[in-house]
Amino acid sequence: MEIEIIDLDFYYSGQVHALKNINFSILKNKITALIGPSGCGKTTLLRCFNRMHDLYPNNRYEGKVMFEKRNILNKEEDVIQLRSKIGMVFQKPTPFPMSIFDNVSYGLKLKGIKNKTELSERVETSLKQAALWDEVKEKLNKNAFDLSGGQQQRLVIARALAAEPDILLFDEPTSALDPISTGKIEELALELKQNLTIIIVTHNMQQAARMSDNTAFLMLGEMVEFGETAKIFNDPIQKLTKDYVSGRFG
Repeated sequence: MEIEIIDLDFYYSGQVHALKNINFSILKNKITALIGPSGCGKTTLLRCFNRMHDLYPNNRYEGKVMFEKRNILNKEEDVIQLRSKIGMVFQKPTPFPMSIFDNVSYGLKLKGIKNKTELSERVETSLKQAALWDEVKEKLNKNAFDLSGGQQQRLVIARALAAEPDILLFDEPTSALDPISTGKIEELALELKQNLTIIIVTHNMQQAARMSDNTAFLMLGEMVEFGETAKIFNDPIQKLTKDYVSGRFG
């Protein structure tokens, strides 16, 4: 087990009750998909795992999110350290306005790594892990914005991988990409799960079915059903789950 979510509630601005009594476990070296209609709470839940909600005042967590034998929702938690362990890739590619090399090495330099040989090796390793090295190895000093959308998203993944995280959070990482780039990201995720755990929010039912080992279906801030992806899509327990995955609403 990588993360255990226990009686999790979340309130926006201390008042809007966005997540209600969420309980389930994220398994190590697996891909877990969070699905449900818009506004169901799946991105809200994803952002609890690396405390992104702390960036806005008055947001409030209740319950526990256990990672490495501690509740990461505690006020004493070092969120900077947490976010290096639990990296995040957003819906739209978010490269920094700097070179490809500097994008990937950015977090390493923040950690105090200054040795040029070590930086070069870590950048190369991360770009290889993100299946981007062969496409950019001759232009590492070029601006990251010169890359295509799909390449930019893989660069962002490489940047997250450079910090050697245990978990990667994907918030609809392919929704702004073409089908070919989407396929590359999906293949990449399947390779990456050999070494880390992935949690992905997706609106795309086919993508969830293709990629994930386990699936959580949320509705109106509540967990309707969680289980192995094949069971959720082919033989769900709840009628609401069946209606959603078969496209009757959403």
